[in-house]
Order: sequence, then C-alpha cells, then structure tokens
Amino acid sequence: MTDSSSDMAEMAGELIQAKMDSARKDTAMTHVMRIGTFHMEIVPDPSIDIDKLFHEILDKLMDRYDEKILEITITQMQNPEQGRHYG
Repeated sequence: MTDSSSDMAEMAGELIQAKMDSARKDTAMTHVMRIGTFHMEIVPDPSIDIDKLFHEILDKLMDRYDEKILEITITQMQNPEQGRHYG
C-alpha cells in the first residue's frame, strides 16, 4: 500500500506541475502571494475565489508565525529562488 500511496502522491505532484506549466505557457500568468520568505502561486481557475483564499492563508500564516513571517535575511534577498519549492 505504501507504493500505491507514493505513486499517487507523485502523480498528483506531476499533475499540479503540468497545470502550472500549462498556465504559464498559455497565459504567462498565475496568482502570486509573496510575504517575506513565503511564496505561493495559484493557477487561475473560475472555481477559486482567489481573494478569499489569499485572505484565509494570510490569516493562518499570521496566527502561526505572527510578524516573523515578514522576516527575510540578506542571503534570501540576494538569491530569492533558493528555498522555493513547487509541487
């Protein structure tokens, strides 16, 4: 069963990546939320209320990390792609 779960997770990751790639290719646009070191992209979809989603995520981030979410180091500013994960 572990192999099945792993395969499903990998397939889901590939599907999400394909959808992101398609959105970038077709429209070159995604919804982006970047706060301090936090970065998230959402492929535009009519079924997603992006304003509501981003507000919910921001509220959860602030509840968990408070103002620490806004902290960023000089190293992170020089290399913003480092530490960014997609999938």
